[in-house]
Amino acid sequence: MRRAILVTGLILCSSAFAQQNTQEQESGVAEAAKSVMSSIVSFGKNLVDGASEGVVDGRKSGQSTDGAILINTQEDLDKYLQADVIAVTAAEEHGCYVEVGFKNENDFPVRLIDLNSSESVIVIDHDGYASNLFNGKGNPMEITVPSKAGRKQKFYFAKDWDQVREIRILGKVLQP
Repeated sequence: MRRAILVTGLILCSSAFAQQNTQEQESGVAEAAKSVMSSIVSFGKNLVDGASEGVVDGRKSGQSTDGAILINTQEDLDKYLQADVIAVTAAEEHGCYVEVGFKNENDFPVRLIDLNSSESVIVIDHDGYASNLFNGKGNPMEITVPSKAGRKQKFYFAKDWDQVREIRILGKVLQP
C-alpha cells in the first residue's frame, strides 16, 4: 500500500512538474512570438515612414520640370510665399470653404507639396479642436503659384463656417 501511495505521489508530482514546465515553455514561446512580431511591425512602420520621407526629400532636392521650388515646411512657406485668408464661406451641404490667397514675388514658380498629410492644412475651431483637410471636394495635394503672381485656392473642411477660428498651412497660422 505504501508503494502504491509513493508511486501515485511520484506520478502526480512529475505530472505537475511537467505541466508547469510546459506552461513556462508556452509562455516563453508566446513572449518570443510577441517580440518577433513587435520587431517586424516596428521595422515595417519605420520602412514606410522612411520611404515616404525619402520621396518628399527626393522631390525637393531634384529639379522640377517647370523650375518650381518645392516647399513643405513653414520655414519655406515664409521664405517664398505670402499667404492670407480671403474668405470663409458656408458650403451648400454641411461644411465650409476657406479661400486662401498665395502671392509669389519670386522669378520662379513655387509649389506647395504634400498638402494631404495630417497637419499640412487644418482648421481650428473656437473650442480649440482641429479638423483636417477633407479628402475630396476638390482639395489639392499640391498647389503651384506662378512666378510674380498670386493664386487663390479654396479648401473644403467638414466644419461649419462660423466655427473656424484659424487655419494652419504647413504650421503657419492664418486668421480669417
